[in-house]
Amino acid sequence: MSEYVVGIDLGGTKIYAAVVDREGKILATARKKTKAEKGFNKTVKRIAKCAEKAIENAGLQANDIAAVGMGSPGPLDLKNGKIIETPNLKWVDAPIQKELEGLLEKPVYIENDGNAGLLGEYAYGAGKGAKDLVGLFIGTGIGGGVIVDGKLLHGYNQNAGELGHMILNPDGPKCGCGNNGCLEAFASRLAIEREIRIAEIKGVQTSVFKGMDNKSSRLRSKRLAKAFRDEDPAVTLAIRKSAMYIGYGVASLLNIFNPKIVVLGGGVIEAIGEPYIKIVRSIAEKNVFPVAIRNVKIVAAQLKDDSAILGGAKLAWDAVAAKENKK
Repeated sequence: MSEYVVGIDLGGTKIYAAVVDREGKILATARKKTKAEKGFNKTVKRIAKCAEKAIENAGLQANDIAAVGMGSPGPLDLKNGKIIETPNLKWVDAPIQKELEGLLEKPVYIENDGNAGLLGEYAYGAGKGAKDLVGLFIGTGIGGGVIVDGKLLHGYNQNAGELGHMILNPDGPKCGCGNNGCLEAFASRLAIEREIRIAEIKGVQTSVFKGMDNKSSRLRSKRLAKAFRDEDPAVTLAIRKSAMYIGYGVASLLNIFNPKIVVLGGGVIEAIGEPYIKIVRSIAEKNVFPVAIRNVKIVAAQLKDDSAILGGAKLAWDAVAAKENKK
């Protein structure tokens, strides 16, 4: 009986894979750049190579692996194992499950990356022991997920949990999804960057671009966090605005789902941490029915960069267990 699975986190810029045992312990990892511009087929081969490298780094063979679970950008067709479309990768109707199974010769299970991140936190991280959770992962965009009574909420068309695309203001900024005023358009790292540039144009001082080779390059979360700690005026305004909108979003989610725990993760949270979450809590508490936040915890994700790979591993282990129980 195989005692290991591979969890994969597929992102717009990187592929991250890990070999994970039944207790959620990571034995070894591997990373590759996604290079989605090379096309679907070549990128899928890169995903398989990354998984194989993780297995090699763990000192194992392919026959030691029971299954593979992957968090992927969506929306997804979970029944047929396809990516319906994904702006970051520019794929449409991509049969990723079938292709990976052919390359790895293992059963492969896919899940929305936000759902995978929350599943990892539910099984091994900040949500362990709770049955009702909501997660928001704030990075380049905003992913999310919902767990109700211990099960991921998939919805009628299997794509529930796109929490970053709740519309807060239809007259708001354009979102990458094509709509206006989504939470992602107000609060993601790209939104923070936009607000800093707008503030600078308006005369608000900032030194966050100092030392960058190209001022038009993307601002990374660590640079933003340092500028925030240094009380850079434009950065402080932008990050506070992001946290405020996340707070409004969390208030809505508390009223709708009434979770026990709200998990906040992603690069922005990892870099800034409690000062950001404190603003979120304050805004949420002021804009929610008191009963919906009673004894509710709003906390940082614990697994950081490992949340989605461990969620993929949990997905794989659940599938393995289901097969074992049928025997």
